[in-house]
Amino acid sequence: MSAYVILETMNDEVQILNEIEKAAELCEKEYTRSEIFALLEIDSAVNPEMDIEKQICILKLADIRSVAEADILIHHLTGHHGLIREACAQKINDFFKTEEFAKFFQNQKTYDSLLKAVNDINPNICRLIVEILPYVEDKNYFLNNLYERFQVIFDELEKLKRSNWYTKKLFNLYWGLEALNSMCPPCDEKLKSVIEQCLKIREYTIREKTAMLLSNLDDKVEFVKKAREELSKDTNYYVLRYAKQWS
Repeated sequence: MSAYVILETMNDEVQILNEIEKAAELCEKEYTRSEIFALLEIDSAVNPEMDIEKQICILKLADIRSVAEADILIHHLTGHHGLIREACAQKINDFFKTEEFAKFFQNQKTYDSLLKAVNDINPNICRLIVEILPYVEDKNYFLNNLYERFQVIFDELEKLKRSNWYTKKLFNLYWGLEALNSMCPPCDEKLKSVIEQCLKIREYTIREKTAMLLSNLDDKVEFVKKAREELSKDTNYYVLRYAKQWS
């Protein structure tokens, strides 16, 4: 290993230690509500050095008192550093489950951001957002946009066969199915189309999530019954653990 590489490694380690020390100091710091929201208004693109403090301030936020405050939090759920996005997802998860705070998030702008977050590269963020989808009031709006997103994913998968991007799109499809299951969708033509297209994809994770979805649908509906019959013949353990519930 060259002296240059050793020096670079040491510099990286020092930087990490400095960031940890800074984060520890910020965790001990007390912030007023106005200080928290003033800090969140700072443009991260211009001041990326504020990201750690933003993350800590978000986690320290105890409540939401207006749509404007909710919008600031939602703004940081997408298009920001991963630390900030995950902190936002955690707090939004908490607030959405509390009626007093959830009312400030019930608008189309928020729903659009939640849909984007379902496809985040960080599965922890996806999971935190999927968990609160049952609390969305305008389910029709969210579901319609989710179905549009599914069609985009299916079109992209068709174009990206045998490409390195194919796996990434499968990840998006996986969490899309988790979101759809969380929304308890009606058994309509849109749902039928998604299930039929998922049955054509042979990666077991997609078959597993399709089986999970089917387990929570009305077994008297013809396309549900047909899809269950097909997946009941699957050889994958994770698919069959759902299929065994149907017999």
